[in-house]
Amino acid sequence: MCPLPSYLECVQDRNTQSRPRYTRAIALDSKASDDRDDLPASVWLGTSVLPLWLVYISNQWSRSSIYYLVDFSGEGNAFSAMNLNLGFSQLQYGLLASVAFTSLFAVASLGAGVASDRYNRKVLTIAWAVAWSVATLGTAFSMSYGQVVGWRIAMGLACAFSTPTAYTLLQERVPQNRAALASSIYGTGVALGSALASLSLLLDS
Repeated sequence: MCPLPSYLECVQDRNTQSRPRYTRAIALDSKASDDRDDLPASVWLGTSVLPLWLVYISNQWSRSSIYYLVDFSGEGNAFSAMNLNLGFSQLQYGLLASVAFTSLFAVASLGAGVASDRYNRKVLTIAWAVAWSVATLGTAFSMSYGQVVGWRIAMGLACAFSTPTAYTLLQERVPQNRAALASSIYGTGVALGSALASLSLLLDS
């Protein structure tokens, strides 16, 4: 405890003692930033942006493909339309395409941010990419509406981890003066993944 009469002097002494620690931390951050700035574009693009971009495309493709695998027009067939194959209604599809995915996705996104701050982000990225791939495969082999719902929930949980881990990895590995470009490239995965999901209709042919 600092004696009351000399409180200000005591606090100043403590700040002076702790200042080297913060100075070292700032110096290390500055050195890491300088090291990133020296990286050739081919390095950070090839080792960080491109892999994360492909993972994000897979994420969006997996989560969006279900929108193109139903047909309520009355002219579809059970081979290409899962609602006809498994026998579920438009209301059930609405729950499947929205609540079953988005409700858990929203909650899991908060946990994903916490986990990304605490654990190895590369491991999290790989693990959850495998998880939503398994969920996609499980959906394909589902024999009932309930099974599809279960796999859809699992997919929502897994897909939530993609963005928090990716943006922090990009922040760590991409030069600061190229951070906006890297984020923009990564963001195009949404459009490309959705486009590939629509082309999933061709797989039935």
